[in-house]
Amino acid sequence: MKRTFDPSAARDLLRRGIIKGYWTLEDLDKPAPGTELNFAEYRRFLALQKAYVQAPVYRNLLRDDDESPDTDLIL
Repeated sequence: MKRTFDPSAARDLLRRGIIKGYWTLEDLDKPAPGTELNFAEYRRFLALQKAYVQAPVYRNLLRDDDESPDTDLIL
């Protein structure tokens, strides 16, 4: 069974977008406009449910790319 979210596939997609000029690596350092609002709503939901789950944090997958040896291709 395949995983729902494949980080390597997401990294490949982000790299292809940089190569095609759709965005830059620095653009990916900032979350999308509605992201903080969604995270706040998620934290509020966790507080109401008294669930002790760590809320997600935005991160640039290409900056945190420890397992992939070809990060220098982005430059």
